[in-house]
Amino acid sequence: MQFQVMVDISTENTAVSVSLQKFKAMLRTPFLVLILFTACISVVKGQDIHFSQFYHAPTLLNPALTGISQADVRFSGMYRSQWNSANAPFETYFFSAENRFYNVTHPSWWFSGGFNAYYDQSGAGNLSNTNISISGSFTRMLDPENFLTIGLAAGLGQRGIDYGLLTFDNQWNGDVFDPARPTNENFDDDNYLYPDFSAGLNWRGQKSGTRSKIDAGIGFFHFNRPNQTFYKDDKSRLPMRLSLYFNPNVQVAESLDLIGFGTAQLQGKYLEGLAGFAGRYYLNTKRSRQVALQFGLEYRFNSFGDAVIPVAELHYHYMILGVSWDVNVSGFSVATNKKGGPEIAFKYFIHRVYPLKAFACPLI
Repeated sequence: MQFQVMVDISTENTAVSVSLQKFKAMLRTPFLVLILFTACISVVKGQDIHFSQFYHAPTLLNPALTGISQADVRFSGMYRSQWNSANAPFETYFFSAENRFYNVTHPSWWFSGGFNAYYDQSGAGNLSNTNISISGSFTRMLDPENFLTIGLAAGLGQRGIDYGLLTFDNQWNGDVFDPARPTNENFDDDNYLYPDFSAGLNWRGQKSGTRSKIDAGIGFFHFNRPNQTFYKDDKSRLPMRLSLYFNPNVQVAESLDLIGFGTAQLQGKYLEGLAGFAGRYYLNTKRSRQVALQFGLEYRFNSFGDAVIPVAELHYHYMILGVSWDVNVSGFSVATNKKGGPEIAFKYFIHRVYPLKAFACPLI
């Protein structure tokens, strides 16, 4: 699991001061203060999959982030390769598609729906984790600068393992391991399915006429605590994952934003946190023709120390391409040679054309 944070710069001190004053005013919202306090209580360790660019997989962060975008449709895809220098590397894939359903009659509230899927393969035995879910959210505009969203997700998970890739003590013939020897191990299943349910709450604060905005919230994943075991008669409940985040974007100049991102993931006794910042410079600020470059640095922290993560992004019209690289600074860096591995994120947005009198998206 992972966390991040980012921000903006201005060439004039006055512009910076005004932007920061507006940002501070947004923080006076009681709900945001509560979320920020909760999100900063600790670091996090996690058992679920995680991404360094977690903000590009919003529905993995909170089902209430379904459809929280200025676009009508948002596609997100991610790929992560971890610890390739180790004997048993990890690979993770993620995809989501979200659609917002406008309420022309009552534009102060609307529904959104999404399809989400991920696949993770890790370690010896090709232990796999697949999850497919449908998410939905309801957004209520409190005023033009504050939006509250609740979200739910329901899906099906599957875990599998290839026992043929594992070795056991009974296969030792006294000199070498002999894979042809029987293992004398009794396994009930090499895969199983389980139902999976999640819920969450998100607050969006924004400053009209600018690019300044904040998303903060809390997500509850696996709140049904499904059974996770390859043995039919055993009980091993998957702990609920608590997801906290606080992601501000502050416009400090016409062509410059400062961005911060922070997240904490708590699952059972495991805790992990990720925090970072970045600067985004716009080469073109014209709507639908925006071009920007973004560079940032993140740090993922847990009881092992974990990783420093440089991040770069290209924003081109309706697309975003992000790349990052984990540099291990934990004790495991001896095995990985400090090479945690690359991560690639891609987003594509679709904006439908509506009559001006029908609806104008209030989100920035």
